[in-house]
Amino acid sequence: MPHSVSHSIQFDAERKLLDLRIGGLVSPEDAAWIGEELRAAIRALGPDVGKHVTLYDASGVHVVPQETVELIKSTLDNPAVRALWARKVAFVVSTALARLQAQRLREVRPDIGIFDDRAEAIAWLMEE
Repeated sequence: MPHSVSHSIQFDAERKLLDLRIGGLVSPEDAAWIGEELRAAIRALGPDVGKHVTLYDASGVHVVPQETVELIKSTLDNPAVRALWARKVAFVVSTALARLQAQRLREVRPDIGIFDDRAEAIAWLMEE
């Protein structure tokens, strides 16, 4: 069965904003390879690693399998990944279930912001 996941990663250098947009049904395999791509983009920031902010715009994702949530949680909790952590992280979600799933990530990253609106999320990320 083919997966219908779409994603893009862009970096706004002026605002040090890494913007991952994702849509569709995200399997653990999809999350793993998108995560690798995202970490490569973060490493490419060089001296700005850790000074950047990350927006996960998952407004095109209605729900993810439980295994995907667990994979993302364990990845965020990995010491090698922690070294690449953004100064601030925001998720944009479009359903109540996706919001609950994003809140589970706060078990390892308590400061995650969760928003219904992309503009609100970006405004929060840009605050000091």
